Amino acid sequence: MRPVLVPLDPTGGVVAELGPTLTRGLTLIALRALGTSDDAQEAVQEILARAMEAVRAGRVPADVPLAAFVHGIARHVLADIARSRRKEGQHLDTALTPLAASQPSPLECLIRQEECDQVNWALGRLSTEERSLLTHCFVDGETIQSIASRSGFSAERLRKRKSRALKRLKALLADRFGHDAGSAPTSVT
Repeated sequence: MRPVLVPLDPTGGVVAELGPTLTRGLTLIALRALGTSDDAQEAVQEILARAMEAVRAGRVPADVPLAAFVHGIARHVLADIARSRRKEGQHLDTALTPLAASQPSPLECLIRQEECDQVNWALGRLSTEERSLLTHCFVDGETIQSIASRSGFSAERLRKRKSRALKRLKALLADRFGHDAGSAPTSVT
């Protein structure tokens, strides 16, 4: 649902009535990214201010939903805040962040093992060449360029093979375990 635009003044300026749903969504995104409610509220205010400014200046393309445009602004604002925190050395607020456990919880161990089993099952369905390429890239941390110089294949050809192997791995995981792009396991052991 596209928010209602209301005339602001006789000169034709407009203000987006973004609505509580979008504001709550922005608050959740900011809270997850920043960790505290005060920081999230400040970020949401900055996001909304920038969105209003963009609407007034006519910088929102007609074919782009306003919510998507505002989400893009949110990504930029949160990235700016994260960057400034890193510069100031505040990336970890120890007063609010609970101390990490020295050992993973039993549930974390079970989940990690299940993810490993799923990825290993899917890797077993790939060809030896695909598996080897993905292992060199993700386990050994090699660059495509170094693999290309050693193997005699062009870097572009290896990039394409890697892309196809990852798509196939993703499809195998989705078909077998119902993973989508956002929840696919990331562990490989």
